Amino acid sequence: MKRIIVPIDFSLYSENAFYSAAKVASKGDATITCINVIQSDLDWNNLSTSEKIKNQEILDLEAEAKDKLKAFVATHKIKNTPVEAVVEIGVPSQVLVDLAFKQKADLIVIGAYGKNREPGKFIGSTTQKVFRNAPCPVLAVKNIVDGRAMKKLVFASLFNEASKPAFVRLKPFIKNVRTVVHFLFINTPEKFIDTGKAEARMAEYAYGQEELLIHRHIYNHEEVEKGIIAFAEKEKAGIIAIASNLRKSNTAYQIGVTDTLLYKTDIPILSVKFE
Repeated sequence: MKRIIVPIDFSLYSENAFYSAAKVASKGDATITCINVIQSDLDWNNLSTSEKIKNQEILDLEAEAKDKLKAFVATHKIKNTPVEAVVEIGVPSQVLVDLAFKQKADLIVIGAYGKNREPGKFIGSTTQKVFRNAPCPVLAVKNIVDGRAMKKLVFASLFNEASKPAFVRLKPFIKNVRTVVHFLFINTPEKFIDTGKAEARMAEYAYGQEELLIHRHIYNHEEVEKGIIAFAEKEKAGIIAIASNLRKSNTAYQIGVTDTLLYKTDIPILSVKFE
């Protein structure tokens, strides 16, 4: 892994995301890009200088953000890990996705909530949009990732061949942190399949991944999300990984499952979109 992006809004959640990214980066030689986004619907980068001057409030916010982010980076130095600071103006989720494309990011680490989070509310809208549009895996956290627990990753899937490319995009992360992968098939009454078929699916899915240490599990539960969380907690897993489909399909979990998992558990969620 070479590039990790971390959005910083100076909330506790974004600080936890930064420290989590630092733990991932310390396993290899990645550079961390910290980015703060000034919220605006203006097409700022395509405005002329004279047009920008008319928006003095945004210019003031940009100057303040640059000072705050510079100070953040200065007080959050990481040994042997380069950290860059970037301030942009625009719609936060779109700016993050664009930067991920531009920098060819290997991972985005993002807080589950933003600085304006209200207790009891669902996960942040920016996080949801980044889940759906990022070109790379997204690790969403509430707390700082536990470095030891990170050695055990649960990958929950329906294990259809069409979703396998999504899992392959997780491999750089898996190899970087040297984690053991636990394939997890949740068998529910609504979509029950027999054990033999489930085991065959996972065995076929694991074919060609011999460089990874993979264990395979079938877990029965009435609900997918609750089953994934119950298994991960039982195994003391540090990360739950999931490949999500933006469209309704029988080949992968829908993106709403990812959202619900992040809302209902404190275990970090590693998401990669299904393509």
